Amino acid sequence: MSESQPHPFVTIRVRPEQLELAELRLWELGASGLEERDETTLVRESASDEVVVIAAFPDEAGAQHALKEIREEYEAEIIYMPGEDWATEWRRGFGAQRIGKRLLLHPSWEAVQSTPRDVVLTIDPENAFGSGDHETTRLVLLMLDQQVAGGERVLDVGCGSGVLSIAALLLGAASAMAVDIDEDAVVVARRNAEINGVASHIEVSARPLSDLEGAYDIVLANIETRVLVHMPGQLQARIAPGGLLVVSGILRAERDELLAAYAPMRLEECLEEGEWCACLLRPVSP
Repeated sequence: MSESQPHPFVTIRVRPEQLELAELRLWELGASGLEERDETTLVRESASDEVVVIAAFPDEAGAQHALKEIREEYEAEIIYMPGEDWATEWRRGFGAQRIGKRLLLHPSWEAVQSTPRDVVLTIDPENAFGSGDHETTRLVLLMLDQQVAGGERVLDVGCGSGVLSIAALLLGAASAMAVDIDEDAVVVARRNAEINGVASHIEVSARPLSDLEGAYDIVLANIETRVLVHMPGQLQARIAPGGLLVVSGILRAERDELLAAYAPMRLEECLEEGEWCACLLRPVSP
């Protein structure tokens, strides 16, 4: 193996109850991979029950930016690890998984054994959120497995890797519009659409939601409650008659706040996993 320059990693120390939210924040800041470790695995011995999260970033600038942002919320530092190609090291944490009755999700570097009834979804998250590994993503995928019957028009707001809109297309949706304010996510989502053979059925862009027109049968927004509570009007405006809205990235403790913001939409279903939930909402007929 050839020698390589030491690679910067942002490490944070969090209490177990903070872990999921902290990891979501690191993904949002551009992490290309995360690993959880016992604190004694790292630099010093400790009797603390805190969890250490090591976040890989594509380059020094990305790591420094993330450190500046994350240290306002958690104890954080940069450490340097030599000797491997850290641009691909993050792959160790991802593997194939079945979601719902139909979906079989896997990264491109891992072969899977599928049956004729499986809908095989190949996703490489790279530095975009949405590997299917996080509860917030899995919950939306479960809802899509239940709700997509065929022919739907889908809007995916904050698309990240494109996993949700691509899954909808593979499940039978007719078309998808995927938007994200992160240009890197747009690039990743387009690449994943090509990998899955659905590029001709999806439009991926960094257009703001306010610039979009038209109506969609399924609107998806896997973001965060603190952002979602300011978006009900914009999201509802894009729902076609008889259509539905799926919102995720919601901590269970925040569900009532979210539902209050989206009233009078009708809560049709709420799925939970760990500390997270996703809500399926429908407009109330006039």
